[in-house]
Amino acid sequence: MSEYQYYEFLAVDRPLSVDDQRALRAISSRARITSTSFTNHYEWGNLKADPARLLHRYFDLHVYVAMWGSKRLLIRLPRTALSLTDLDAFQLDECDLLEVREIPEGWLIDIDVEADEESEWEAFDDGSGWMGALTGLRQELLSGDLRLFYLCWLWAAQVGYIREEALEPLPGIAPLTPSQQALVEFMALDPMLVEAAAESGEKAPAGSEVEGFVASLPLPEKDALLRRLLEGDSSVFAELQRRLRQHGQADQPPRRSLAELKIQADASHERHRQAYLAEKARREAEQAAAEEKQRQERMAQVARLGERAWQEALSQIGHRQPKSYEMAAGLLADLRALAIDRGEQAAFEERLDRIVAEHRRKGRFLEQLQRFGLLP
Repeated sequence: MSEYQYYEFLAVDRPLSVDDQRALRAISSRARITSTSFTNHYEWGNLKADPARLLHRYFDLHVYVAMWGSKRLLIRLPRTALSLTDLDAFQLDECDLLEVREIPEGWLIDIDVEADEESEWEAFDDGSGWMGALTGLRQELLSGDLRLFYLCWLWAAQVGYIREEALEPLPGIAPLTPSQQALVEFMALDPMLVEAAAESGEKAPAGSEVEGFVASLPLPEKDALLRRLLEGDSSVFAELQRRLRQHGQADQPPRRSLAELKIQADASHERHRQAYLAEKARREAEQAAAEEKQRQERMAQVARLGERAWQEALSQIGHRQPKSYEMAAGLLADLRALAIDRGEQAAFEERLDRIVAEHRRKGRFLEQLQRFGLLP
């Protein structure tokens, strides 16, 4: 495998026609093409088309994953889904990760995650799981949930684009949806910074607020919405959700500064570090106790063998095999430990010196003695 790259496109608002699929087949003879999707991976070369142009013409979402760590997510939205005012609140005009541009069909959101040259590659990611995990982001945006842009703001803060005194663009992000959590992983956001941001969030509309919103809609508008719904307009629900969110924006939690979020994230990092160190110490203590138990059992066995332990060590040396040398050295190490416990170390050293002198030409055996700390 040379340069694995994965491309997946998804059509949500309308299926691909036969002519559409034929045009896409001309781009790739190997791709898996259905009435709603185009999927292919390359081990040599890459896609012979511009993903953004394919979204303009055919699709609503695109995911790209490369084996060297680069990732890209494209989302196409209708013009009514966003406004410049919505975007201005996030102040991401100069953010390298995110580009939001107007296109004839509406808006194109482009999240481009470059590989971190300093980080080590993790387990191979073939890219096939990301589309299913991230697809929900588009519907959330259509319903007025702009937390995708908050997550991009967190990324900009993480790499130093945002000033410490800047206030968060929304009153937190709690609770994250599964798609938003997947985006956190897709962008490799600091989980502790995300955790701090998720300590607060917009309040969901209460029943009385929903009733007040419905009552505020003029009757002709209600009739128009019902007519659109009966005619199969799938955007009605998302539009009402978006307007309901805007209707309830007055009573929301106060916004925190980036500095406050970082302090909370740093505290979480320290808690996790301390928990890790405590768990590491516990595991090491358990391992040390198990090793000491094994040592005591070996000492008892060597003590029972007595002179036969010395004879077994000499027998193993005589086999002239690497494994036998290792077994002999291990047995001699146990004999030394037993001699130390009994105050007989001088006698042990004298006997060991005679063994070393007798077998001084056996380099592999001497190496094992050094390994077990029996020779300098």
